[in-house]
Amino acid sequence: KSSGFVTGGQYTRAQICEIAAPSVVGIDAVSETTVSYWGRPQTYEQKGSGSGVILTADGYIATCAHVVSGAKTIDVTLHDDETYPATLVGEDVRNDLAIIKIDAKDLTPAVLGDSDMLTVGEDVIAIGNPLGELRGTATGGIISAVRRSITVENNDMELIQTDAAISPGNSGGGLFNASGKLIGIVNAKVSDASAEGLGFAIPVNSVITEINDLLNFGYVTGRAYLGVSTQNVTLTNNYGFFSFGGTRCVQITNVAANSPAEEAGLRTGDLILEVDGRTVSSNDDLSDLIASYNAGDSAALTIRRDGNRMEVRVTFSEYIPGNR
Repeated sequence: KSSGFVTGGQYTRAQICEIAAPSVVGIDAVSETTVSYWGRPQTYEQKGSGSGVILTADGYIATCAHVVSGAKTIDVTLHDDETYPATLVGEDVRNDLAIIKIDAKDLTPAVLGDSDMLTVGEDVIAIGNPLGELRGTATGGIISAVRRSITVENNDMELIQTDAAISPGNSGGGLFNASGKLIGIVNAKVSDASAEGLGFAIPVNSVITEINDLLNFGYVTGRAYLGVSTQNVTLTNNYGFFSFGGTRCVQITNVAANSPAEEAGLRTGDLILEVDGRTVSSNDDLSDLIASYNAGDSAALTIRRDGNRMEVRVTFSEYIPGNR
């Protein structure tokens, strides 16, 4: 399976909606959360809604990872009101991207445009499922900025900014250009009451490789994998009767069997202080640093073991879902 780029002419807004709307779906996801009350676990269902964009005629659909991640059940409602159960094919949390699949055929896939060619002021239309109940809603606007640096779900991303109205439930829906082609996947808005018209979308060009990897393999290939579980810790400095917090770092709580970490000699209890000289102050720091490498790359980890500072060299393997 693959997706590519197509060029074409300009259309009226009504024509754009006619072309693009059948490619946009509504998504209802149900997840479970367990809370302990007085030592007794209680499980509750949480329902969420979002949008998706059809990629292939046989039922592969792109959406945002935060819409479907951890969901127990996923239901997709098409433009013609037909509803299908969906399965999660794969997700890429780093890019807030996921692919789901329904058992259907003869669907209308979106045609991908070229998001690298966008200019500020260009007309766009967002189509999605705002509030989880207004499926097929189209809102018009312009490109407000390109390559805007925004943090979404704790991930730093470069996104398309638009003033088209974006509401909860639009996540995973499509942002279409004046040719009716998909140039972005809507994934965020500024919710501050004092701000209006600040919506964001993932540029399709920036994730085309990830989309094709998820379609074909169910995960993004080539990502670096270390193979440790860690916890945040703060080393305590002691001076006589006084003690206070010192260096923040992470402590290894588990080393996966046959992982790069095990092969490099890392052990449970080791403190990771640096990766190639870059400070590790938290689990997020470690994840971000590892994300900057590809499978097959090597790095020097500065660790502390039994009070001694030492350096360990590790060669990352490929991250495959499940190889914790």
